[in-house]
Amino acid sequence: MNKHFYFLLLLLFALPFSGICQTNSLEVGTMINVLDFGVLADSESDQTDAIQELIDQAAEGDTLFFPEGKYLVRTILLKSGVNILSEGILKHHSSAKVGEYSIEKQNSPNPLILGQGVKNLSISLKGESKNEGIYLLKSHQIRIYNTELTGDSTKFRAFPGIMTFQCTGIEIANTRIHHFGMPRSETDSYQPGTGIRIMSSNTISIHDSEIFKNGENGVFIHGSRKVEVINNVIRHNGMSAIQVAFGDSGKEKDYNFSYNILEENASDAIDINNRSKEKAKDIECLITENITCGNGFVKGESTPDGSGIVTLINVSNVIIYKNEAYRNNRPAIYVESCGLILGKENWADNQVEVTRDLKELLLEKNRFSSINLIANTKAQKIHLLDNELGSLSLPNGIQVDEFLIENNSFSNASFNFNLKGSMHLIGNIIENKSENPAILIVKANEAILQNNEIKSLRASAIVLRNTAKNVKIILNKVTSFNTAIFDDNSSNLLVKDNVLTSISGGPENQTFRSHYPNNLKMEGNEHIGIANSVSVLLVGKGKASVANEKITSGKANYGEVEIDE
Repeated sequence: MNKHFYFLLLLLFALPFSGICQTNSLEVGTMINVLDFGVLADSESDQTDAIQELIDQAAEGDTLFFPEGKYLVRTILLKSGVNILSEGILKHHSSAKVGEYSIEKQNSPNPLILGQGVKNLSISLKGESKNEGIYLLKSHQIRIYNTELTGDSTKFRAFPGIMTFQCTGIEIANTRIHHFGMPRSETDSYQPGTGIRIMSSNTISIHDSEIFKNGENGVFIHGSRKVEVINNVIRHNGMSAIQVAFGDSGKEKDYNFSYNILEENASDAIDINNRSKEKAKDIECLITENITCGNGFVKGESTPDGSGIVTLINVSNVIIYKNEAYRNNRPAIYVESCGLILGKENWADNQVEVTRDLKELLLEKNRFSSINLIANTKAQKIHLLDNELGSLSLPNGIQVDEFLIENNSFSNASFNFNLKGSMHLIGNIIENKSENPAILIVKANEAILQNNEIKSLRASAIVLRNTAKNVKIILNKVTSFNTAIFDDNSSNLLVKDNVLTSISGGPENQTFRSHYPNNLKMEGNEHIGIANSVSVLLVGKGKASVANEKITSGKANYGEVEIDE
C-alpha cells in the first residue's frame, strides 16, 4: 500500500469523534437578566438599542440572559467575552432591512446577530431571521450551542443561517438551522439559501446538529481548512448536504466528514469539487461512517447530481471508510482527475465511477453494484481487493498502467479488457449471466488470469482476440455454457494448470478452442468436456506446445496445427 495511505489510516484512527475547536469554560461573570434593565419581551417595539446598551456595558465573562418571550431587534452586535443565552426568541423587527443574496453582496445589511472582530464568547438562542441568523466576521473562539435558527422560507435568494468569514475556532453544536430560503422546485436550477456557510476560515467544528430544509447547501465550505462536520443530520436541502469549493488561497485541507446522516438533499451527499488550476490538490480528507439516502431528487425527479457517498474532483489523499448509501440518484463514489483515493468497507446499492486522470485508487472490502471506468480514464494504478461487486465496466481505449483485480466476487460480470497497461485478475469469484463473454481480452500490455473461479452460464467464459498478446491463464477453475476459453489467434498465450469444464447445451461445447494458434502453450490443464464430443479444438494452421493435458471427458482435435509435445 502507498505510504500516503498508511499516513491517512493512522490519522483516521487517531481522530476523536468531534471537537477540534471546542472552546471550554470562558471566564464566569454576572448573569444579566435583560428584563431587569428595561428590555421588553413580547412588545411590538424595537428592542435593539436597549439590548445593545446592556451588551456594551457588560464586562468580560458576563452573560445576557433572555427569559421566555419574543424580542424584536434589527441587529445585535456581539462584544468580546460577553455571552448570549436566550430561552426566548430573538426575531427581526419590521424595521430591519431585508437584502437579497448575490455573489457581489454575500452579507446582508441586518443579520440578526453580528460578530465583527470579537472573540471568546458563547451564543445559545432561538432566532427568527429575515437575513442571516448569525454572521461572524474576523472573529475567534466562538461557541454556538443549543441554538435554533429559523429563516424565511418564502425568500428566493436567501442569506445563510450561519456565516463565518475569516474566522478561527468556531464551534457549532447541538444546533438546528432550517428554512433559510425557498425550497428548490426545479431539477436543473437552484437558488441561494445555505444552512451554514464557511468562508476563508479555519478550525471549524460542526457537530451534533440538524440542518434541514434550506434553499441550497446544508454546509458550504469555501477557501477554508481544518473543518469537521461530525454526527449531524443534514436533510432536505436544495443542493448538497456538504459541499467544499476551492478558491485561490490554497488553504483547502484537513477535513473530517463523519458519522452524519445525509438524506434527501437535492444534490450530492458530499461534493468536493476543485476547479482551481492546481492539479489533484492534497486535502487530507476523512469521510467515515456516514449514512446517506435518497439524495439527488426534487419532487421525485432526478437532478444532474446526487452521489450517494461523495463526489471527488481534482483532489488527493481522501479516505472513504465504512459509509452506507441507499437509493441515491448518482454513483455512490464519483472520482474525476484525482490523486490518491482509498475506499474501504463501504456499502452502497449503486456504482463507483472513475473518469479522466487518476494517480491511485484502492477499493478494499466494499460492496457496490459495479465499478465503471468512463471512456477517457487514464490511471496509473487501480487496485480492487476483497470487494463484493456486481460488475466491472471497462470501455475501449482506456489506460490503466497497473490494474490489479484481486480476491473480489462478481455476481454478474462481463469484462471487456481493451486497454493500455497491465491487468492482473487474481483470486476472484466471477459469475456471468449475460450473453456476452465473462472476460473478453482485446488488448492489454500484459494480462494475467490466475486462481480465479469463473462460471459463465449463457456465454463463453474467456475470449481472446488476435490483438491480445502475452496472456497468461493459470490455475483457474472455469465452467462455461459455451467454450470455456476461446483463443482467436492471440500471440504467446499460456494456458496452464486450469480446470476447464463445459456445460452441455451450448452451441460450442469445447473446454478450449484456438483459431490459428500463435505460439500457444498448454500445460497441465484438466478438460471436463461433453462425452463423445471434441473438448479441445485447434483450427487452422499454427504452432502450439502441449504437455501433460488431461482430458477427463471428451477428446482432442488438433487439426493441422504443428504440435510440440
